[in-house]
Amino acid sequence: MLRALFYKEWLKLRLFWCLALVVHIGLIVYLLLSLRSTLLASGIVETWATMIGRDVLMVNALMYLPLITGVCIALCQWLPEMQVKRIRLTLHLPVDYTMSIGAMILSSLICLTVIFSMDSVVLALVEQVWLPRELVWRTFLTCLPWYIGGLLGYSVTSWCLLEPQWKIRCVDFLIGAPLVALCFLTAQPACYITMWPWLLLALLATVCLPFYSVYRFKLGKQ
Repeated sequence: MLRALFYKEWLKLRLFWCLALVVHIGLIVYLLLSLRSTLLASGIVETWATMIGRDVLMVNALMYLPLITGVCIALCQWLPEMQVKRIRLTLHLPVDYTMSIGAMILSSLICLTVIFSMDSVVLALVEQVWLPRELVWRTFLTCLPWYIGGLLGYSVTSWCLLEPQWKIRCVDFLIGAPLVALCFLTAQPACYITMWPWLLLALLATVCLPFYSVYRFKLGKQ
């Protein structure tokens, strides 16, 4: 049954997953080509000096893409379910609703993590050809809270969409939006180095919140 749920979510979202992958790959290629152009124009030593002395890592264009991807995935996944009440069919499956909804949430989180990991791996593998290991590692630490913010954006959007009452949705948004915003306060390189574990804890907490909204839906809250 769970395997069938994973397959159903893949069929429902496969076109958007492919589009998201293309957009992410396109932006990573653009960032790498931009870095190569700068290296050729200014020279390796001058580029390194600028990146270290002025705290410039040339990845700021990536900042909000994980968030946009996470929010769009949640909208595509849950908006049709709530608009035409298709979620009732899921809740009547011969498994506990926590397992069925959990499988749907987990499938999206896994796919988001795969895309974000591909971004990081490709960026790191190519950057290490031109940049010292310290700058590559600093770039990863700078991007990490943005990727956590993308997962948070998915979880918070799912929480709001699955909530059956509009007034409670507004409250959910007012609680969740500041948590997401914490991941995007600044693009200063590696400034979240001591904070990202707390962001992971916030992510783990918000992943559980959609289950409460579904529970309220099962109780007939409208």
